[in-house]
Parts: sequence; C-alpha cells; structure tokens
Amino acid sequence: MIREEAENRTQTAGRGKNFLAETWYCGIINQKIEDAVEKGQYEAKARFSARSYVARHQQRFIELYEAQGYDVHFRPNYVHIEPSMWDMIIRWIPKEKAKLTD
Repeated sequence: MIREEAENRTQTAGRGKNFLAETWYCGIINQKIEDAVEKGQYEAKARFSARSYVARHQQRFIELYEAQGYDVHFRPNYVHIEPSMWDMIIRWIPKEKAKLTD
C-alpha cells in the first residue's frame, strides 16, 4: 500500500461512525446560512466551543462546505491563551457580483 492510499483510507475510515454528529452540526450551520439569506447577507457566522466536534474537525467541515461552493474559514475567539471558542465564517458571492469581479 502506498502512502497516498493509506492517507485516503485513514481520512475516510472514521467518517462513517461520526455521520450523526456531522449531520447534526450541518443542520445548525445550515440554519445560520438560512437566517443570513433571509436578512439579505452574504456571510454567516457560527460559534462553537473549542471542544466541540466542529472545532476538532475543522478541515472536514471546510471540505464539506467548500464542495458546495462556499468560502469557509475558522477564526479562533480567544478568552485566555488558548482559544475557548471558534468562529466558523461562511461566505458566498452572488453570481451577478461574481461576474463583475471576473
């Protein structure tokens, strides 16, 4: 087995047992997106505890939402030396504005 294959298998191996957690948190994030859309905004923010599933698996959630066309970033929200909360920032550009920037 080559290294790339081992890496790919490792990345996909643990996802099946965490499907429920991903689905639950995606529901929360999607609700934040819906609220922002209703207000006419192009950005949604969701704050999660540093110990939450989302904060511990940031790269997975970035992959999930970037695959859907969003621009996703995580930003630490410091209270002490280590971040106690993480802000997930999701942005999307409307097609008419995207044409102007091209």
